[in-house]
Amino acid sequence: MSASAFAPGKLILVGEHAVVYGHPALAVAVDRGTTVHLRHADGPTRITFPFDRDPRLDAALAVALPAKGFRVEIASDLPIGRGMGSSAALAVALACARCEIEGDPDATLDSIDSTAMAVERVFHGDPSGIDHTVSMLGGAIRFRRGVDGPEYAAVDIPQLPLVVIDSGSSGDTAALVASVKAQRPECDPTLTQIGDLVQDFLAALPAGNLHEMGRLMTENHRLLCTLGVSTPTLDAIVALALDAGAVGAKLAGAGGGGVVVALAPDSERVLQAAAKAGYRAFTVRVLHRQ
Repeated sequence: MSASAFAPGKLILVGEHAVVYGHPALAVAVDRGTTVHLRHADGPTRITFPFDRDPRLDAALAVALPAKGFRVEIASDLPIGRGMGSSAALAVALACARCEIEGDPDATLDSIDSTAMAVERVFHGDPSGIDHTVSMLGGAIRFRRGVDGPEYAAVDIPQLPLVVIDSGSSGDTAALVASVKAQRPECDPTLTQIGDLVQDFLAALPAGNLHEMGRLMTENHRLLCTLGVSTPTLDAIVALALDAGAVGAKLAGAGGGGVVVALAPDSERVLQAAAKAGYRAFTVRVLHRQ
């Protein structure tokens, strides 16, 4: 018996790091992600098709699956460790595939959420939960980490002209989250400003005001720079995208490496500029769950 499940990656359009401390963030699921294929087999549970050499994978499997009885194959078209929710997509796909193979295809979101959050803690220590939540639900999500648990709501969002530019290096999410935590309470006003950008972005959505949304994304990047989570390479990619006609651009994810997301009405121009500079770039679409 076997089962397969796909879960999408994500991009945070506004709100990184502030979301860890109770401020809202806006994230979208994208049309790239991770597929997990499970089959019953004798012996210890293990990965049979290598996906990554990350040593945390064994610990992730241990919290998502029984210690014995499964073979796991993983395939992904997400850049790994780049701020696009690759671990969250893996976590959600693992949880969904297990539900299917165990005859529970209608498992509640709560059970999938619980397993996925446990996997995310293996990779990131104390994540906000936004990554796996948007991977589970699809579309666009306004997420806030409340005292009594996460609060999230679906957001009606149009297809935005999003271009992702890969810096070619990864950031350490747990270390970057810890670095921001070490700056508190001095950095709390900056975190509040980042949270406020989310409300402004949501206000710009109904009218489809791309220029205002882009301005807010670029301001979000500036504030993340003040927290010390950007890098010279990420800053250069943001500038490259803006020079190529993007109306806004910012690092996406925890920073320290990873990708830049640009809001680019002329996507081809930004793609060409990125390629000329030696960066891998691609367009993404918001992926809504069926």
